[in-house]
Amino acid sequence: MSTEKSTLPVCAAAKTDWTNLTHHDILKMNTYDFMAFLGKRVINPGGIRGRDHILDLLKPEPGSHVLEIGGGSGHAACHIAEACQCRVTTIDISPRSVQEARKVAAARGLSHVVKCETGDVNDLHFQEGAFDHVICQAVIMFVDQFRALCEVHRVLKQGGMFAGLEFSWKKNPTVDVREKTLGVCGCTTLDFHSLDGWLDKLNAAGFARVKGAEHPFGLLSLRGFLRDEGPANSFQIAMKVMGRRATMIRMSEIWGHFSRHSEYYSYAVFAGEKSGREV
Repeated sequence: MSTEKSTLPVCAAAKTDWTNLTHHDILKMNTYDFMAFLGKRVINPGGIRGRDHILDLLKPEPGSHVLEIGGGSGHAACHIAEACQCRVTTIDISPRSVQEARKVAAARGLSHVVKCETGDVNDLHFQEGAFDHVICQAVIMFVDQFRALCEVHRVLKQGGMFAGLEFSWKKNPTVDVREKTLGVCGCTTLDFHSLDGWLDKLNAAGFARVKGAEHPFGLLSLRGFLRDEGPANSFQIAMKVMGRRATMIRMSEIWGHFSRHSEYYSYAVFAGEKSGREV
C-alpha cells in the first residue's frame, strides 16, 4: 500500500506492522487494508460470485498456467488451482499478503501448483508470453490503467485471455458522491468507470474480442458476508469489529456510505484476448 504504481490502494496509515495499530491508524486505513486487518478472505466487490464470473469467462484448461494479480491471502489462487486443475502464479505488492498466501497454499497442500510472489502490475517481472491466462480482481482501478493493461497484454501468450473484475459506476456519480467515495475508501489513486468505460480501456491496450457484463454490488451486505466468509469467519470478523471503538467507527463509515449511495455502485466483469495486434 504505497505508491501510485502499486497493485494495491494507497494506505494513509502506511504501517507495515498491524500488531500495534493505534486508534488513528485504524481510522486512516484504506478499505482493503481494513478488511484484511479484520480477517476478511474475499475482498472484491463481487465476492465469490464475482470470482466465478471471471472463471466462467476464462475457462482455464487443465494444465494451463494462470497469473493472478493482487492475490491477497491466496484463497482465490488455491480455488483456481483446485477447480481448474491448473498452475497458478499469484502476485501481490504486499510482502505480508505474499507470506500469508504461501501459508494458505501450504496448508491446503497446493504449494507445488500455487506459486506466491511479490510483484507490481505496472512492472511485471515475467517474460513476454509467459501465461495462458491472467486474472485480476479489484486492482486495475488503483493504478496507471493503460500501463497495467499493456503489461498484462505483454505477458499473455498469443491467443491467451485476460479477465478482470473492478468497481463500476451504475450511473454517473455526482461530484459529492465521487469525492466521498474516494475519501471513505482512503485511496488517493482510485478511478473506476462504467462497464463501457472498462471495455474501452481493454480495447485501448490492444485486446481483441473484448466483452463484459455488469453485476450488482454485494461486497458489503450481511448476505454477502455470510456467503463469502461462512458463518464462523463472519462471526470472527464481527467480534473484531466490536472489539475496538476505532474498528466500529471505520466499519460504520464504510458500510454506511456504500449503503446510502448503493444506486451508484455495481461491478464489471470483463475479458479480452491477445490477438497479436500491436498497441
